[in-house]
Amino acid sequence: MKKILTLIVSLLFVFGAIAQSFQKGPYTVTTLATGVYHIEDGNDSNPAGVHSDATGKTTGQNNCSDMYLIVGKDKALLIDLSNFIKWDATAVESLRSIVYEKAETRQLVITVTHNHGDHLGMLPAFADDSKATFWLSKAEFEAVANKFPADRTSFVDENASIDLGGNCIVNTIEMPGHTAHSILFFLKDQNIVFTGDAIGSGSGVWLFNYDSFMLYTKSIDKLINYLNDKSNHIDTQKLIIYGGHFWQKGKVEKLTAQYIFDMKTLIGKMGKGTADVETISNFIPFLNGNFKYGTATITWNKEAAAKYAE
Repeated sequence: MKKILTLIVSLLFVFGAIAQSFQKGPYTVTTLATGVYHIEDGNDSNPAGVHSDATGKTTGQNNCSDMYLIVGKDKALLIDLSNFIKWDATAVESLRSIVYEKAETRQLVITVTHNHGDHLGMLPAFADDSKATFWLSKAEFEAVANKFPADRTSFVDENASIDLGGNCIVNTIEMPGHTAHSILFFLKDQNIVFTGDAIGSGSGVWLFNYDSFMLYTKSIDKLINYLNDKSNHIDTQKLIIYGGHFWQKGKVEKLTAQYIFDMKTLIGKMGKGTADVETISNFIPFLNGNFKYGTATITWNKEAAAKYAE
């Protein structure tokens, strides 16, 4: 009995450590797994999501854009650079402090899932930092290479991998749709993937024209084949998806491989014209419909969807 109680206490300690969070400046940092951290650009004073008053009236929103830090034996990889923070003057100092407290003396490598401003916003925190290097998709970022320090930036091809040391390896796969060359980052043998906006974060993947939707349909097939390829060592029963806007998963505890399989089914229903759709208004007029199935949502255009179903 004593051994059982000791085991329970140990497990509680482990899971408590993994779930641990703290705030610094405008950021909330949560430990996801050993050496894996979620950095959200929101805190108690400006939390993620829609803000409402006591009557339920919407008073604002913080559409947090997430960063993820993976710390290996030799290197630390920071995925994405979130929104540019104007509402807290300590943002640059706080972010650098968080990252280097975790990275310690390891080489810091920064990468970005796709070329949108809400995932590049805090570039100024590291652009002039001689200790930070950049590791970027050539197809997605070469055209905007001048945003990054030429002497500290490497552009890599599709399916590149980076070894952070201590058997901590991150593999990539290109997934066109939301942008022409969005990148997913798989933490090898950990059943964790960081997806940026490539498949959305739970409330809808945004596809901005007809061609982007067609690219996305092929990308979902490609992604499912990747998941099912035994050489990639992915257990689809255990896979956890960490999107670029974590708060958008809503009340769902976590996004799993089922989210991806639901996307495949949803695309099939859209092709038959039988998908459930709700009309939405958006600051981008083209995005006027949320198409839904199971856990998946595609934010697209109702008229374009009708054309696709013909």
